[in-house]
Formats: sequence, structure tokens, C-alpha cells
Amino acid sequence: MLKNNGFTLVEVLVASSVLMMVITTVVPILSLISEHQALLSDRRMFSYHLHDALQPYLYQQDTALPTNYNETIHNKTVAFEFQDENELVKGCAKWQNVKNSKEVICLYGYREK
Repeated sequence: MLKNNGFTLVEVLVASSVLMMVITTVVPILSLISEHQALLSDRRMFSYHLHDALQPYLYQQDTALPTNYNETIHNKTVAFEFQDENELVKGCAKWQNVKNSKEVICLYGYREK
């Protein structure tokens, strides 16, 4: 018994408990980061689409306001709404985000004269 080349049961239990603690803290954090990344990606993508959809109302005088329509972008339904507000044209995009709450982004622009 002078040559002991293995681990004791206590060492194995301590090492496995430390590993489990690390796993149980890292997995929820990674899940939260992934959810937040999807949320920010949707906001960015829908604001780009809103910007592009707002352009005809700013540069073409024959477009009638108010206008409402729905569009499916990456398997999500987004409601676009455009209306006059004082001297500005207001464009809003509404959708249900990753956290199942309603989200709205609005952009404003001056009509070209």
C-alpha cells in the first residue's frame, strides 16, 4: 500500500461538486445571453425594415397617410403603421419579442418639399 496512484473518494466528490457548480451557473447565463442577443437582433432588423418602409412616405408626395399593413420577417409578424404627426411622418413597427412581450419602435422623418 505504499504506492497509491489513484484518487480518493473525497477528492472525486469535491472535484465533481465544483464541476456541477460551474455548470449550473454557466448554463443559465449562456441561455440569458442568447435570448438577449436574439432580442437585440430583432430590434435592429425591424428598425432597418421600418427605415426602408418609411422612405416612400418621405420622398413621394402621392403616398396616402395613414397606412397600416402587416409583414412577415424571419417568421415573425410585424405590424407597420404610418401617419402624419404635425410636420413629421411617424412610422412605427410593432411585434411580439422573444420574451413574449409587445415591442414598438417608431421613427420620424420630414417630408421632402
